[in-house]
Amino acid sequence: MGQQEAQQIATQLPMLQDAQINDYVNQLGNRIAKLTSRSDLDWHFAVVNTDVVNAFALPGGYVYVNRGILERASNMSELAGVMGHEIEHVVLRHSVKQMEQQQGANVGLSIACALTNVCNSQITQAAVNVGATAVFAKFSRQDEVQADDGGFQNVVRAGINPRGMLTFFQKLLAEEQSSGGSGNTASWFADHPGTQDRIADIQRMLNSMSAAQLAKLQTDESAFQSMKRRLAQLPAAPKAPAQ
Repeated sequence: MGQQEAQQIATQLPMLQDAQINDYVNQLGNRIAKLTSRSDLDWHFAVVNTDVVNAFALPGGYVYVNRGILERASNMSELAGVMGHEIEHVVLRHSVKQMEQQQGANVGLSIACALTNVCNSQITQAAVNVGATAVFAKFSRQDEVQADDGGFQNVVRAGINPRGMLTFFQKLLAEEQSSGGSGNTASWFADHPGTQDRIADIQRMLNSMSAAQLAKLQTDESAFQSMKRRLAQLPAAPKAPAQ
């Protein structure tokens, strides 16, 4: 099911075609995913070339991270926090349950709408034949809390400092508040409910770890910064239609 939807998404989303960036995202994603209970899956990680801040996972180990995430992540642990969270959605089969709730809706197009605001453009609406019929079932707050809890453990298991989850969420929340809810982070907050409560939950999980434990975990690496330099050299991502 995930493979079928992934093929659809690949034709309808602007995928970032850059070997260095894709190699790094896949290396980091697999570092985390291969230590989960679903190490048996053939995991795939891809970057969507849009400045909208969002990420999504499909059944079977297909994880999508928008370029807007990469651009805002200051270090490896911040990107790893997002990816660990999305990986946990797959492990817990949240996206399978979500698709079951769709009851035959065009899931690939719905995901395209949610990830990129693509359906807000009338031209794009006509191109992908979505119109107002695309329905995207959001994850519940409980699903998000579960994905945070598991994602936290996923990055720790991979030897990565989970503080990146906290700093990245705080960064997005500050941007959302400064934009009045109309910026490129709006899609993230629509699809990831209860962010302020989740920040408090992550802080509690961090408080349960000693400074010595956290100090042993990796926050950044040269390959991440090399990926960021490469990203900065590319033409800007297409601007999302206004919400």
